[in-house]
Amino acid sequence: MALVWTGLRILRFATLQRILDRYIKYTMSRPIGHTAAVSIATVRRAIGAVSARAPSANCLVQALAADAMLRRRHLPSEIRIGVRPRCGHSARLEGHAWVESGGVVAVGALDDLSEFETLAPARPR
Repeated sequence: MALVWTGLRILRFATLQRILDRYIKYTMSRPIGHTAAVSIATVRRAIGAVSARAPSANCLVQALAADAMLRRRHLPSEIRIGVRPRCGHSARLEGHAWVESGGVVAVGALDDLSEFETLAPARPR
């Protein structure tokens, strides 16, 4: 996550995604027979453990790192970025990033996630 955090500060978002795509391509692990649910849970725990010790690991950093970890494990992964009006403020927006894999929110789940209006895909397919 430190690589992602640093990359977001010095690179454009699209450039960082291309770098992460290359990293995944060249370091992709062999399928190891775990079910998707076990792999998603492993990634979720890893992201949670690191972000608990790194307060600067916001939802976007966590989503980018989780996306890379899931794709390295040969799992489908989609970064979602959404916005909603901020409570009590008419002109301000609140943003959130999360990752979905196989129709499940893998990282970044919130109780009120359905209130966020999803923007265009972060990575065009």
